[in-house]
Amino acid sequence: MTPLRCLLSYAFFRSVDLAELVGELRAAYGGPVEVFADSGAFSVATTGATVRLKDYAAWLEEWSPVITTAATLDVIGDPDATARNTEALLGAGLRVLPTFHVGTPWSVLERLCRAYPYLALGGMVPHTKYPQEVMRWLIRAFRIAADHGAVFHGFGQTRAATLAALPFYSADSSTWITGAKYGGMALWDPRHTVVMRLQTGVPAEARRHARLLRDHGADPAVVGRPGFAHTSHRTAEEHRVEYDMMRATSMRAFQRLGQWLEQRHAVPAPPGWTTTGTCLFLAFVDRKQLVLAARTLGGELCSVS
Repeated sequence: MTPLRCLLSYAFFRSVDLAELVGELRAAYGGPVEVFADSGAFSVATTGATVRLKDYAAWLEEWSPVITTAATLDVIGDPDATARNTEALLGAGLRVLPTFHVGTPWSVLERLCRAYPYLALGGMVPHTKYPQEVMRWLIRAFRIAADHGAVFHGFGQTRAATLAALPFYSADSSTWITGAKYGGMALWDPRHTVVMRLQTGVPAEARRHARLLRDHGADPAVVGRPGFAHTSHRTAEEHRVEYDMMRATSMRAFQRLGQWLEQRHAVPAPPGWTTTGTCLFLAFVDRKQLVLAARTLGGELCSVS
């Protein structure tokens, strides 16, 4: 059974009992759960907040029994500070992935790939409007990694086409949930091996993709109804059912994308890991989202009810 893979940031889950949460998720999902732990440095940097190294280290230590993979505490725009944090965490006995950011000299990546078999690539989110430039940067990074036998985790990979083109060992994405903000729904199309976007509340669109909607557990008649999942057009209960349907459908789509990527790339596990990649982690910001994911992907939640 494909694990429920979730990325949890210290910035959002610092006060959560992760052992209790993972136990709840395993029960709801009915299968294994893998946790990728991240500092959330990028998220807190946008608010002016900070993450202290000793606090992040203590969090990783406390929940190490349920954490599958952990990233270092990176400092955006300061590779030397990121390296110091990585060395301090490794020195404390914590297995963390070093991170290489867009804009850092390539000589740094050369050094990292010689020293570490598995590391992360970050800093791409602010450049998503320029996918061709990001792709050129990634291709160069992958060539360097190949010379040293290293593999990558890709932070914030929003483009399925990028994941399909490049053999990441692992990656995370919050794209599954962002579409809901704009009335969109993701669907995995196995015939064309793409994640397609469907605009909800449009009858013709729902009819056109009725087969895929049903395959994802959604009701085409409900999805195509004008005002779908809008609070101004629905009662509180109707909104809850439709909004859960929208999120559940996208969760299923991205899990299926992850299954396809794992078969497509079949990246061998680096030392210390056992799963063949690509391993796609869904990023979450709260417990409610996580429980919904576990119930949905485990088949307990009927999204068309």
